[in-house]
Amino acid sequence: MALRSPSFLDLETLLSQAEYHDINVPKPEDIVETTLRKRSGGGKLGVGALALNGSAGSDVQYQSTYSLEPREKATVSRVIDDLVSQDAVLVNPVGDSALSRDVLIEIEGTARITAVSVLSKVFFLFRRLMIARDIDALNELANLDMEDAAVAEEIRRVYLENELLPLPVLLELTESSLPHKVYVNVRPDFFIDEASADRIEGDLRVLGSVSKLIPAGQFRVTDEWLLYGWEFLMRRIMMAQLQDDLEEVTAQLQRLGLNLPDDDVHAYISGPAVIIDAIALY
Repeated sequence: MALRSPSFLDLETLLSQAEYHDINVPKPEDIVETTLRKRSGGGKLGVGALALNGSAGSDVQYQSTYSLEPREKATVSRVIDDLVSQDAVLVNPVGDSALSRDVLIEIEGTARITAVSVLSKVFFLFRRLMIARDIDALNELANLDMEDAAVAEEIRRVYLENELLPLPVLLELTESSLPHKVYVNVRPDFFIDEASADRIEGDLRVLGSVSKLIPAGQFRVTDEWLLYGWEFLMRRIMMAQLQDDLEEVTAQLQRLGLNLPDDDVHAYISGPAVIIDAIALY
């Protein structure tokens, strides 16, 4: 196989898979730099009749990208080759009969960022604006003036300067070998050489493990992407009333020129579908 140049690589998980399958590789050093910054407390969040006041503050982890030297790329490529040669990886499966949770899969297709991940950035920005604007109701998100100077600056940093936010990204992988929809969960770390949206969209091969199988007629809510970092109970309460707001915010973003399909993922993923936790994108 050719030498791979990943744009995203969870090296620790890849080498753990190699160890599990008795592939002899050197132990990795910690090469991902993380910084903890203290975020002050305060602010009020209102959802319907429920309002919470924050005061304790929290630690927010910001992830840094890193580089792979040529020898490391060779090691990574050999590990993937060995996993494939040992049939530890399903390569471009053509049906879902062999799919099960935690199975390793390598699949090709055309990746694009889903609407739920575009919207998750808006919710992240909303949280940053809450204290400054004294916003106390979630439905005010749909009423934010996108041309307001402060709002426009936040949007510019994310959508024009490609600010890498500490958020997981949900990709849809189209034109794959599987007969149903394929989604890829990309964690907010382990990007390589400042890679971001410009290197995780387009034609890709994905190496990862199956995390969720959604049968036909069932669905899964998208709060783990849309409201990443929000408290679990609040996520559940908010998701119960968000659909209309999501559609309105999506319409605003479309008017700004963002191309979001009308049938894209918003509040839930409908089956049949499979979600893959990415280990490497290349």
